[in-house]
Amino acid sequence: MGEQRSRPMIIATVVVCAAVVAVTGRIIGFDRALLLVSGPGVGETRFDDPSYTIVETAVVLVLVFVHAWRTRLLVAIPSIVALALVLEHAAFYRPHISFSRADAVQLMLMLMIVTVAAGLLLRMRERSRAALTAAAEDQARRDERLDMARELHDVVAHHVTGMLVQAQAALVVAAQDKDKACAMLPGIVEGGTDALGAMSAMVRTLRDNGAATATSDLTADLHRLAERSGLPVRTTIELAEDVRPELGRSVLRLVQEALTNVRKHAFDATSVQVEVRLTGEAVLLSVVDNGTVRPAQSGGFGLVGMRERVQELGGRFFAGSTGEGWLVTAELPREVRA
Repeated sequence: MGEQRSRPMIIATVVVCAAVVAVTGRIIGFDRALLLVSGPGVGETRFDDPSYTIVETAVVLVLVFVHAWRTRLLVAIPSIVALALVLEHAAFYRPHISFSRADAVQLMLMLMIVTVAAGLLLRMRERSRAALTAAAEDQARRDERLDMARELHDVVAHHVTGMLVQAQAALVVAAQDKDKACAMLPGIVEGGTDALGAMSAMVRTLRDNGAATATSDLTADLHRLAERSGLPVRTTIELAEDVRPELGRSVLRLVQEALTNVRKHAFDATSVQVEVRLTGEAVLLSVVDNGTVRPAQSGGFGLVGMRERVQELGGRFFAGSTGEGWLVTAELPREVRA
């Protein structure tokens, strides 16, 4: 991409440099221009018009500015030097009406310095902005993983507590009825398997960011979240069966973040549709609004965290414009993918 962007700039630089030298030769004579010999003009030409000099200077300075701002440094440095040389060559060897040669050379040099400085300032500003954006996105991913760790802690603690209770009961019963104690072992194994599955899907470090509190009733949680959002939300919740606790928390968190994005970036939305459906393989959710269409990055870093969460759970995520609003969809597998 960098080479493709630099090639037109190189061609433009060569053409402009050749044109400036050619015009200088047309004004003072090609032999003088090429041999760096000053002298009077060879006669009146249309290039003697001061307006042409202004346009020519502006074109050169625009090229210099773009090189300093956008072009790769390996291309920008020699290009700027070449443009500076032909501009100073023209300023020195062409006859001037309003300026002495020394004044013309100094003026062009100052204009070149200011132009290069402006381009470099924009270059550094864009690099700084890109670095800050990358850092913020990385922090959003890290925060989302840490939030999942808090949920993991709750889920695993639930499984381990159940295993501990069953193991203690088995110890008590074993003294009198070993067969009955052995019958409790499959429940302990199942609890351990569920805990390991949750860990393999969500294990990360810890964060508490005030996300929506989940209960055992995901349908009620989603309706409650929609009611508290302050948005004109219509909900369609089709959950015929219970889902894993960590999956339910993720569904709730994704819907919460999507509604937060609507509130921040689509304040003119008059309709928000939330759908959550359970299939044999996955939980499907979508949040769509009819607010003003915004650019792909307008969701801020919330979209980054949502995508990170879905990918960690082995699902698929999409967010983008529908032409009449904004759509967020996710597909989360019901079973843990080890």
